[in-house]
Amino acid sequence: MEKRTKGVAVLARGVATCSTQAAVYGQCVSSSYKDIQKDMCLKEFQAFKECVQHAVSPSLSLCDSVLF
Repeated sequence: MEKRTKGVAVLARGVATCSTQAAVYGQCVSSSYKDIQKDMCLKEFQAFKECVQHAVSPSLSLCDSVLF
């Protein structure tokens, strides 16, 4: 598997693992999307981000240069 494709697959798996946090973040954004402001959903985004990072952390050494 090509490095770039592998990186995308790892990230996709991380996002899929964190579907609950993604849904909470999405609900926050969609509830006020007409009047969204910077950091309005920061708490929800941070929870989603941390979940994804935790989910992909074992794979980071394999595709570090692809994701970051």
